Amino acid sequence: MARAVPTRTKIGFTVAAWVVALLIFFPILYTVITSLKTEPEAIAGFNLIPSFTLESYQAVQTQNDYFKPFLNSVILAVGSTLLGLIVAIPAAWAMAFSPTRRTKDLLMWMLSTKMMPAAAVLVPIYLIFLRTGLMDTRFGLTIMLMLINLPIIVWMLY
Repeated sequence: MARAVPTRTKIGFTVAAWVVALLIFFPILYTVITSLKTEPEAIAGFNLIPSFTLESYQAVQTQNDYFKPFLNSVILAVGSTLLGLIVAIPAAWAMAFSPTRRTKDLLMWMLSTKMMPAAAVLVPIYLIFLRTGLMDTRFGLTIMLMLINLPIIVWMLY
């Protein structure tokens, strides 16, 4: 049976949770408020009252190449996710339904690769991409993003 918690304690925890939530949410709120200001108002300093102008949104929409970076982001995100799942599903399936003595060790090793500094593999990956012609291509970046996230994908699917 659970112990009774006084109402005063419940109110205190509720208020503390709301304060923490608002502190975490404040940067997002301030970014939205700043986007609704004119440029001189945004540069002027801290002010929580916007002038409610959509000038900055119009400036972004009138740029000629606005859609291309957005499309690149979508292609890379969807491509690396699908490619990661294509590779990770059979690996996780094999480890889950045909485990060996070393399955847990292999999973821990895969997870430990996420702790390796990115600078440690930067030069070899650069040289491999340079020699295979994958430098500055969407496919190369998709493969790189998939390889970065593959250990986590396998771990979560397992």
